[in-house]
Amino acid sequence: MKKHIVVGTLVLAVVLPALPLGRSVMPWSSAPVFAQTAPKFESATIERAAPDAARNRVMPAGPDRLSIPSMNLTWLIYTAYQEGMGTAWSVRGVPGSLDTTYYAIEGKAAQPTTQRELRLMLRALLAERFGLKVRLEDKDLEMSNLVLDRSDRKLGPNVKEWDGTCRSGAPTPDDDPHVPRCSSGYFGRGLWVEGGTMYSAADLLSLPPSWGSLGKVVIEDHTGLSGRYTMRLEFPFPAWTQVVRSEHPETTAQPLLDAVREQWGLKIVKGRGVLHVINVESVAQPTE
Repeated sequence: MKKHIVVGTLVLAVVLPALPLGRSVMPWSSAPVFAQTAPKFESATIERAAPDAARNRVMPAGPDRLSIPSMNLTWLIYTAYQEGMGTAWSVRGVPGSLDTTYYAIEGKAAQPTTQRELRLMLRALLAERFGLKVRLEDKDLEMSNLVLDRSDRKLGPNVKEWDGTCRSGAPTPDDDPHVPRCSSGYFGRGLWVEGGTMYSAADLLSLPPSWGSLGKVVIEDHTGLSGRYTMRLEFPFPAWTQVVRSEHPETTAQPLLDAVREQWGLKIVKGRGVLHVINVESVAQPTE
């Protein structure tokens, strides 16, 4: 299943694993509730996307703007509802006949706002213009867990408490615990998490560069730590364009598992986690 992620100020498009649905553990609120409580754009336009527009990306704009050059309905819904990098989120139920059209959306808020608030505004826009109604639920299923390695809870040498600064640029004003405050991701031959929580560390380890070692996997944070950290993981990850999923992680995972343990003082173990499912109950072509 294709999805896009936002890592600090980076915008990337990736393909995430399709996960089997497990036992439903918690229904969430429906879309009409969000539509009534979420902030709204001061102005917004919805048009058919240009054929050559970059697909399935949220492009950098201003602090009061949301710019989407080309997305279909599944991606729009995913973008509006996911948290963090969206590695444990899934959209289901969009009619195939409605999912072949790509839309360009430009939204302007009344004042500078956060990325989370812009996503809430997109939810409201989808409810108003596309008639979107969804039922959200959590599915319990087998998933990898990121946990502390040591009983004394001491972290590894490449994990430091975040000092509030970024290597480049200023921290984002959005204090969303699901998103790093600085640009984070796979750089060169390693992984950087800067101003991020352990939630973000687990999210990043769920992305394609890790698949060559771990196979397609979603990792959920079970460390119990809530602070923000600067974390560096030195490991020869493949380039995004060269990722080949391991079909036998039982024989390929150990070097990466060892690096996480030695450098971060954490370990990746088998466990259970939550897949957030966005079930589409009704949706239509947008109104003018």
